[in-house]
Amino acid sequence: MANHWLDAATATWEECHDFLKQHSCAILPLGATEQHGPHLPQNTDTVIAEALASRVAEQSVGLVLPTLSIGYSWVWRDYAGSLTFSFDTFRAVIKDIARSLDRNGCCAMMTITAHGANPQPLKYTARELADEIEMKILRVFYPNLSEIISDAESPTWLPMNFHAEEFETSVMLYLRPDLVRMDRAVREYPPRSIDYEMSALPMGALSKSGVFGDPTVATAEKGERWFNACVESIVNVWQEFLNRHLGMI
Repeated sequence: MANHWLDAATATWEECHDFLKQHSCAILPLGATEQHGPHLPQNTDTVIAEALASRVAEQSVGLVLPTLSIGYSWVWRDYAGSLTFSFDTFRAVIKDIARSLDRNGCCAMMTITAHGANPQPLKYTARELADEIEMKILRVFYPNLSEIISDAESPTWLPMNFHAEEFETSVMLYLRPDLVRMDRAVREYPPRSIDYEMSALPMGALSKSGVFGDPTVATAEKGERWFNACVESIVNVWQEFLNRHLGMI
């Protein structure tokens, strides 16, 4: 294992102690357990977040924390098997993790989320923690994704609002093809809804399949290219953040 990254789940406490003494930063992958259409598993966001965190750490630096596999998934709460924390519970969990790291001497934490509803509670959590602890927090959700997937064959449902479509399906075909059921993939673009955008109507009420986009054109080749580009983009953001705040890298 390279000395610039460490898996916190499989390391001993002494190894974690020594690592944070030398590299006082950590990476927290955030996923979800929620419906992803008839063709993708419910742990899609968790699989992607964990893979991103591991690859980013290998190419930069960080103590890789265990993936949080439940997120804020209120919009899918009526789909069997979908799990969600409340807004406040999710924020409380992130705060407790951050406090633990801060107490351990960690100076910077990056959250990598692959679930689109997690960034909103994370934003306010980070703001509140800034008034409580010294540790700096970076929130990452697919930086520069619009440019990365500019060669996609299908449009996203709404800008940066996608689910179980070409991008996620392609990445899963690259990472875990054994979990993808392409024979069940369906294309669906639910109509835009003012109620969804401006009231309490959830995304789950708009779609019959749970898909928002076109997964039928997904390929593992695109998934590999897009995944690697996402890793590169996150590495650049993380390294710049660490250099600015900690003088690292």
